[in-house]
Amino acid sequence: MECVDVSNRLWEYLDKELNPKETMSVGEHVHDCPWCRRSYCCSRAFLKLLARQRHACRAPDAFALRMRRLFQR
Repeated sequence: MECVDVSNRLWEYLDKELNPKETMSVGEHVHDCPWCRRSYCCSRAFLKLLARQRHACRAPDAFALRMRRLFQR
């Protein structure tokens, strides 16, 4: 797997949306490639920060309802 492939699939990898073969390929590449490992660590840290902050601020109820309806289509 090339760096560009990992870059294109990194968020799916972090969200555990890849099939087992792709997950293994991305994981092996991230382990072996310093540049992709830095990108992975940065993205993972960002997700952890978002998870910690999700209770600190809340979207207005009307906005949240509009977003749910929009993405249910």
